[in-house]
Amino acid sequence: MELAILAISVLCVILLVCLVGLKWQLHSVRRQLECRVGVPIKKPLALEMQDKDLMAMTVALNQIFSEDEAFRNVQSRNENAYREMITNISHDLRTPLTVLKGYLQLMERCEMDDAGKEYLSVCFRHSEELERRVSQFFEYSYWMNQEREIPLEIVNVTNLIADCMTDFIPMFEEKGLTMRLEQDTIYKALAEEELFRRVMQNLLKNCLQYSVGEVVVSIMRDAGRQDGTPDSRICICVQNPIAEDSKLDPDKIFQRFYVEREERNQSTGLGLSIVKLLVEKMQGEVFACREGNLLRVGFCLKTR
Repeated sequence: MELAILAISVLCVILLVCLVGLKWQLHSVRRQLECRVGVPIKKPLALEMQDKDLMAMTVALNQIFSEDEAFRNVQSRNENAYREMITNISHDLRTPLTVLKGYLQLMERCEMDDAGKEYLSVCFRHSEELERRVSQFFEYSYWMNQEREIPLEIVNVTNLIADCMTDFIPMFEEKGLTMRLEQDTIYKALAEEELFRRVMQNLLKNCLQYSVGEVVVSIMRDAGRQDGTPDSRICICVQNPIAEDSKLDPDKIFQRFYVEREERNQSTGLGLSIVKLLVEKMQGEVFACREGNLLRVGFCLKTR
């Protein structure tokens, strides 16, 4: 009887040692996984105790990490190649486009009948549209490749928004649209003035393309993040009604080359992608949502 008790006690001690060892090893693996977060050079997982099942799990995890890193490297190379291609295309198109516009201007001085003038007007219109699209490609590729940190300062965003809206009044009136700034309270935020102007211009151009009614621009303080912690930010929202049958997807609206219709006859799909790039350069975030035929697109910036 005493021998049986002794054997059971020894077995319990052995099981306890194994359990403690297993728990220590799992703690070590968890610690190694936590250390991998945010580290550019990631070391493979290692075990100090030889356990068949743990060793198999570690080998499998290391294999997954290795394949994931290889995939990310391929993605990074492809993305860099894509950026370079866009930049090269933009540069290559600019020179012949400039020459083309120059010859069109020379033709404008020549004697021609009414039909010729009409054809020339069409050529001018399409060359200007092509120039606008090439400029968008160039701007997008420039900011995609721009890695330097943008110097930010506290700017009066209320005045900047009012200035941008004033510049767009003739274009809105031409399309029979109205717009208003919902409040005139002075708000300030951390931004770069020219980038901020460019963001607002692109948002208002988006309204020119899709809005079917009054455009309302509002500024508000951010109530805080979803976890309840306070956040020192302000949000600028551009709201406009869109067609009832519009298939515009707010979840895709900031994706490059996304357009509502496949024919792309009015847009390159880069305007709001540029907005996202510029806002992120100013350490902010973009947002978009849709309620029925009401579209809200905007961005949030830090106030300090």
